[in-house]
Amino acid sequence: VEDQRARWERKRSRTAKELLETEYKYLENLDLVLTYFVTILKAKGTLKPAVLETIFGPLEPLYSASHVLSLHLEKGNLGQGLENFCQSLDLYGHYAENLEQANKTLKEQLRKNKSFQRFKKLQETRPQFQGRQLEDLLPLPLQRLHQYKHFFRDLLESTRPDTAEYQKLASMIPPV
Repeated sequence: VEDQRARWERKRSRTAKELLETEYKYLENLDLVLTYFVTILKAKGTLKPAVLETIFGPLEPLYSASHVLSLHLEKGNLGQGLENFCQSLDLYGHYAENLEQANKTLKEQLRKNKSFQRFKKLQETRPQFQGRQLEDLLPLPLQRLHQYKHFFRDLLESTRPDTAEYQKLASMIPPV
């Protein structure tokens, strides 16, 4: 029994560490879009606010939710972090529902708005983008949501069933 608990704890620890490391990378990528597109486009007024909202949706609150999750993970407060994160799952749903329209609007703006077209091209040549385009980065929240499902399932499998954390994880698996 003790060996099993030790194995569970090692697996759980590895999974939590991997979740945190991949969360940092995800945040870094979201930050690229927010810093080099959303913030500057808002300031410059290159796109109308409604168009900006359609293309980028709730990226800022998604970034905030992931940032808070990473802070909890750093401190080892997995349960608290997941509980807070659960409250942002509807943002992912909204983002998912809007992604197709976001891509259509992006293509339309690139066709119609030469100023935006030049801006996008210029931003994507920055070294931070490593050859990626905005179109490569916009689906990241949905890809991350899929990864969360696997991380949470792995964490659930390696958490003792008699803990409060297990209950929180078990309640999260269906919504994700």
